[in-house]
Amino acid sequence: MKSGAVKVLVLGAFVAAPFVQTNSYWLHVFCVALIGAILALGLQLLMGMAGLLSLGQAAFYGIGAYVSAALTLHFDVPFLLAFALAGIVAALSSLLLVPIVRLQDSSLAVATLGFNIIIYLLLLNEEWATGGSFGMMNVPAPRVFGYTLAGERAMYFLCLLVGAIVYLAMDRLVHSRFGRALKAISQDEDGARACGISINLYKSKCFMVAAFTAGIAGSLYAHQARYLNPNDFSFSKSIEILIMVVVGGLGSMPGAIIGALVVVLMPEYLRSSGELRLILFGALVVVLMGFSRGRIAGLLSALGQRLVRGASQKMSMPEDRLQ
Repeated sequence: MKSGAVKVLVLGAFVAAPFVQTNSYWLHVFCVALIGAILALGLQLLMGMAGLLSLGQAAFYGIGAYVSAALTLHFDVPFLLAFALAGIVAALSSLLLVPIVRLQDSSLAVATLGFNIIIYLLLLNEEWATGGSFGMMNVPAPRVFGYTLAGERAMYFLCLLVGAIVYLAMDRLVHSRFGRALKAISQDEDGARACGISINLYKSKCFMVAAFTAGIAGSLYAHQARYLNPNDFSFSKSIEILIMVVVGGLGSMPGAIIGALVVVLMPEYLRSSGELRLILFGALVVVLMGFSRGRIAGLLSALGQRLVRGASQKMSMPEDRLQ
């Protein structure tokens, strides 16, 4: 089966999901999973393509969420404008990290972690702007072209639309000259520099794209949850996004989506296990990390290739052997 047909089938499954599962709680969870997929796609560009280990995605996520919520709640800014500004402000805030893009590996991770902590403390302590520890309440539902998307199903389709656009944009970006430059940097930075690639410039651009993606995801979360709390954007959230990317498969955009779905949905399915659910989920992550080189995306790809190979062999068999 060609990749285009697979993508159509997957998109059809996503479209059908809210009609198969109509429970409002599960629709809320599905929305959170789609928002997580958008976050994971941004970090996949940083880690999987450029080889930049960032622990600060939750900071840009929080910036986008609070910017969008504040603009619509206090200044009556239309949702679409607030949505765009959330991504732009998050992207501009990534310019603060330009001095540290020359760092590598653990040094870069610690620096981005520090940035995440700074933004979290600002969200927690600047009560005049963020509501402090009480958070920001009564965030309005998004209003698009005169229609208020108040229901969970409507929000689901909005998140799905944004997620599909982000995926297509990331896929195109990865296969562009920009994406090839990022891969060259991740494989051999000195060799890429010798080829005339401006390392710091491309890294800064990569951070901006990932931050913009996190910012618009934050906007969706703000108007979907209708309430913001600084604890939603702490260091633990950055670790959760990191797990999505690694479990799904580094370097795979579909893997980022699969990883987000697993990380968000699996604990909910295991909720009936009570206190054991986090233990079971942790065990699942360990198994995926320890026994699958390509993580979930690699497992599914290998399974798909095996099924296609088996089907082709069966079709090529003589009729007398099939009887």
